[in-house]
Amino acid sequence: MTRIFFATDVHGSGACFRKFLDALPAFGADVGILFGDLTGKVLVPLVKTSASSWECTLMSRHIDIETREELSRVKKTIEGAGYYWVEQSQDEYETTRADPLRSEALFRGLVLERVEQWLALADERLDGAPFEMYLAAGNDDWLEIDDMIEAAVRIRACDMRAVDLGGHEMVTCSWSGPTPWDTPRETTDEQLTEKLEELCGLVARQETAIYNFHVPPHGSALDIGPRVDENLVMAAGETEHVGSRGVRRVIEEHQPLLGLHGQVLESRGVETIGRTLCVNPGSEYAEGVLRGVRVVLGPTTVESYELTVS
Repeated sequence: MTRIFFATDVHGSGACFRKFLDALPAFGADVGILFGDLTGKVLVPLVKTSASSWECTLMSRHIDIETREELSRVKKTIEGAGYYWVEQSQDEYETTRADPLRSEALFRGLVLERVEQWLALADERLDGAPFEMYLAAGNDDWLEIDDMIEAAVRIRACDMRAVDLGGHEMVTCSWSGPTPWDTPRETTDEQLTEKLEELCGLVARQETAIYNFHVPPHGSALDIGPRVDENLVMAAGETEHVGSRGVRRVIEEHQPLLGLHGQVLESRGVETIGRTLCVNPGSEYAEGVLRGVRVVLGPTTVESYELTVS
């Protein structure tokens, strides 16, 4: 048996990352897979209003911070939600706000710093552990993060290659088709399909393989997301299938044993496409809630699976 714990789309949430590491021994996993959209999207300036007070806007709410202890609690809340913080004077805040290049450089530095911290923590926790951990970025993540993962000591990189998990070949693709947000790793669905077919060609035994593709198959229970208009506004109560037709095509054609997916945070679920069990565990990273799935594989079958919340 091969016991896998899979989670996705933590989007910078320190709480979710630590919960993932905790889940591996708790669920008796042989293999942990954390995949897709590792980084967050929001920077929260903590602006000094005196020598011992600050203010910030967090989740559309203005907060006055009067003590160092309160500041520490706010920082923990920011990190838990997948956001980033920086302490600034009023002058620093105004200067950064007025300069998009300076703002982008500050944000990028904080994002990469957190990735480095996570990799160091994982390497420490994996030392001597009886399980392996695989890590890959998602379409929201900058390409330079791949080099950071490759340089980790005990974490195993898996993107755009085939790896062996207890006799099961796993191929991984961090890329997606087009999205409304012009993310770093997206392309046309035709070009995505070409990438997927190339990966599938690395697999010797499709019937026991794992397809670890960030974007879910189109037209399934795993790819139902909110409809977004041309102004990037989500339409209340309106949904549509936003997954990849290419992903669905290669699953239907090759019929691997298991499909692991993410990207569409709201579409937590399980669906069988032919003989392939496909799973999207969903994500509630902003609340610090880790959603995952525990899968037990026999040599040729999925013995059991369980959607988890922690």
